[in-house]
Amino acid sequence: MTPDEIAYCLGKFPTATIYEAAGKFGDMGPEIIPMVPDAGFSAIAYTVKTFPSDTTAVIRALDTAPEGSVLVIDSGGTNRAAVWGGTSSLVCSIRGLVGCVTNGCVRDTSELIKLGVSVYAAGISPRGTLKNHEGWCGLPVSVGGVSVSTGDYVVGDNDGVMVVPAENGEHICELARQQRKKEEERDRRVRNGEALSAIIGLDEIG
Repeated sequence: MTPDEIAYCLGKFPTATIYEAAGKFGDMGPEIIPMVPDAGFSAIAYTVKTFPSDTTAVIRALDTAPEGSVLVIDSGGTNRAAVWGGTSSLVCSIRGLVGCVTNGCVRDTSELIKLGVSVYAAGISPRGTLKNHEGWCGLPVSVGGVSVSTGDYVVGDNDGVMVVPAENGEHICELARQQRKKEEERDRRVRNGEALSAIIGLDEIG
């Protein structure tokens, strides 16, 4: 499978399914939340690390990130200043970028919702940033307690964000298919009147 095919495959599954399939690993912390409801995504990461309260690196990345990628932005140790806003999402919509995931804040939330571009962040703040430090693009970053490298797969939905290392993508796709079948079978049995405790094997424990 090509990287684009893997990203498409992973996007068929809820993040919760991918989490279970990946061995309960790769989930960003609950502080990283969707800013645009029902704007889930599955894409290949392009990483950005900013100098605190400076978004020069984000602006550069908006120009250079490959079409179809999602910017994963480490805000440099501050979650107060907004590293993303309406103009950033507008550029994404024009350039064919998916959006962003950041441990920083965002602003212009009404515009973000109108544009419909996927944005996940740690909070909202009206405070802007400086443009004095180039920052870094393409280096490994840490967002939501998870290490992310350019080329990794990132999947977001209303439950949060999952990261799948590039080298594991195809394998996790297959495991996610198997996991989803188990979940659908479990729900079918529940609808047929079976007790959930028996279905998941709690009656066999202890």
